[in-house]
Amino acid sequence: MKFNTISRVLLMLILFLGAISCKETTDNKIKTIVKETNFTVFNFDNKQELAAYNKLNLDHTHPNLLNPKISTTDYEIVIKSWTDLHQRIGNHLSKNAFHWEVKDSSIVIVHKIYFKPNGNIESYFFNILNDDITKEKKEQFALLISDFAKHNRIEFKSEESFAQCGKTKYVNN
Repeated sequence: MKFNTISRVLLMLILFLGAISCKETTDNKIKTIVKETNFTVFNFDNKQELAAYNKLNLDHTHPNLLNPKISTTDYEIVIKSWTDLHQRIGNHLSKNAFHWEVKDSSIVIVHKIYFKPNGNIESYFFNILNDDITKEKKEQFALLISDFAKHNRIEFKSEESFAQCGKTKYVNN
């Protein structure tokens, strides 16, 4: 069966409207959370999110706290607050019965977290280094991080926005 031009346009419009009206997709859940909390999560493996992240150039506006040129006196406080934040992320994942569903004994994640001066989380970039983690698990992780960011902050304050990055291993039960 051949579609004429009007039929093709109508089909494309229906598909487009269906795609943007679906409220149960993970993308829409993330967008809703972002809208509610003014928080953004970026998954390295999602090419659209990676492109959006790169356009923001957050490393230019959010200096890394462990850079010796930026922070020399607060090093211990930064390390303690960074460690505490990751322990709370791990607890949040456990509390929400999140399972990675892989056999790996640990999950390695590179995090880049961007904070407002008061310590609230503004943006969260992550790259899960384990090969067998599914796209769905990464999306579920992003949702849980978005939920975490609503109620958690780093216990460090600065006069300006700041960032912290690092590699973290989470025990996989």
